[in-house]
Amino acid sequence: MKERWLPVGVIAGVLFVINVVARWVAKGIDDADKQSVAGMIALGVIGLVFLAMAAYWGRTRPISRVVADLAAAGGMACLLSIFVGPLLAGESPFANGAGAFFAQIWVYAAVFAVGTGLGLAGLVAFTADYRSKQLKSYAERAKANPRRV
Repeated sequence: MKERWLPVGVIAGVLFVINVVARWVAKGIDDADKQSVAGMIALGVIGLVFLAMAAYWGRTRPISRVVADLAAAGGMACLLSIFVGPLLAGESPFANGAGAFFAQIWVYAAVFAVGTGLGLAGLVAFTADYRSKQLKSYAERAKANPRRV
């Protein structure tokens, strides 16, 4: 059980740290436009983490397990980023209102979907995913046996 959930927890921690660092950087910037750029860069980095992990895990695990593990990591990181992240940056989680609070959830979900989707789509396109490798192995075994006449 530890072998399955430890990497998920580590990824959730990495995503949370990225979010907290982006909040600290944005807090030190006075210009609102530059603050949004810092937030967008953080979301891009989070999306790249999802893309890289989907590509890495997708080679050796079924797609359903990759999506489930990354969704669990993303969900944990999202909850930490929404509730604990603002507190570490010296704000309240609901300081900007309920609309902004729920918008963070939807943005995190969209970044998860796009990052994971692109990572898995790239694997499938280059036939490097787990299922493609299984099918290739089956085809090679089927060719190895001579046909009965």
